[in-house]
Amino acid sequence: MSIEQINEIVTAADRVVTAVENKAAEIDSKTAALASDYNSKKAALDQQVAANSAQLAIVASDGYRKAIEDASGGRNTVVIDEQGNPNVMVRVQRFNYEDINQAILDRLGVDLMLGTGTPTMFQRNGEQMGEVLIAKYLASSGANGGCSVIGGVQPRTSVDYDVAKALCNKKGAGWHMMSIHEWAAIALWSLANDTVPRGNTNYARSHENKLETARSSDNGIPGDASGLARTDTGKGPATWSHDHTEWGIQDLVGNVWEWLDQMMLSEGQVITTLDNNPEIVEENWIKHSAYFDSPVANTEGTDSAGSPVLNSAITNRNGPIGEDSNDNPYLTNSHFAAITKSETYQKVEILRRLLIESESTTTVSGAIYCRNYGNRFPRRGGNWYGGSLAGLGALNLRSGRSSTPSDLGFRPAFFA
Repeated sequence: MSIEQINEIVTAADRVVTAVENKAAEIDSKTAALASDYNSKKAALDQQVAANSAQLAIVASDGYRKAIEDASGGRNTVVIDEQGNPNVMVRVQRFNYEDINQAILDRLGVDLMLGTGTPTMFQRNGEQMGEVLIAKYLASSGANGGCSVIGGVQPRTSVDYDVAKALCNKKGAGWHMMSIHEWAAIALWSLANDTVPRGNTNYARSHENKLETARSSDNGIPGDASGLARTDTGKGPATWSHDHTEWGIQDLVGNVWEWLDQMMLSEGQVITTLDNNPEIVEENWIKHSAYFDSPVANTEGTDSAGSPVLNSAITNRNGPIGEDSNDNPYLTNSHFAAITKSETYQKVEILRRLLIESESTTTVSGAIYCRNYGNRFPRRGGNWYGGSLAGLGALNLRSGRSSTPSDLGFRPAFFA
């Protein structure tokens, strides 16, 4: 074969290679165009699906809310928070202290000296509110790192004070952790209306009426003390709600203790906000001339040092100042209203309104626990094994803000 023939073959091969490369480039270009068109159409489709899903979610949420509102006559509603979690809420309407006090006086013959005017629950930074929405159920786990308020599930527990408060605040504007103002006003309303709730106070049943039961987390037999008898939210009878109806606030008594906001015990001194304003930082809460004093100066061990005494100062402290641990004695009484007052103690009206002091033991029941050293944050209501020590008046100031037991939960509230 001559050189000319070889060159012709090489040239022909080059033309073939060039043609193949051109065709490949053309195919690549068309493939890229198709891919771009596909991605563009897919993105548009995804966007449309997302929009449709969001619209369906809104429609579904609206339908859920309307069904709840229609069935309850507007007493319950559903609020979807900023994390997309549903929250079944009870509308609590404003009332007056004098009407509550008179109803209690007429029914029980005791004057609790609550004063007059709008309860602090319905006052926010001095401005009055016509209603406040309280979670119908204890908070449970939710989507997107949040929490929900729904029935028939286990409550979220083992969260400390700051986590519980943050979970409520992150739900959006108007949301907050239930305050001591809200708890006490609802408790007094129930007392005045003769609807003080029972609850899970005896291992998935009421210690007062053992026929009143609810499903526990371990599906155990009601009354069986060997298991975990924390009940599902709202599974109990109507008498476990604050108004003895299925539309009331559920599980305030027993099941698990509930963190409350806007009150603390600092070195034995009672500190609160003056009205229902969760935006006030702890450093600006009001220090009252009210202390939980001890009858003895004992600092040894971790057992009870006796019943607390409401005093104008601390004369006996049971642990070191600044110590938030539980390594020293605590104070307790089986009824929060049965503790004595010293001769120098000056009664404080707002503390009566908040069920921290009382004019009579003829009121809502529940034990008190506290430590008069370090900073202690409140939980109320009692737990599933509290028996008669649980109740709307039960007040636990025994532990610090980092406490995370399995019998401790929380409840959101909302300013509409």
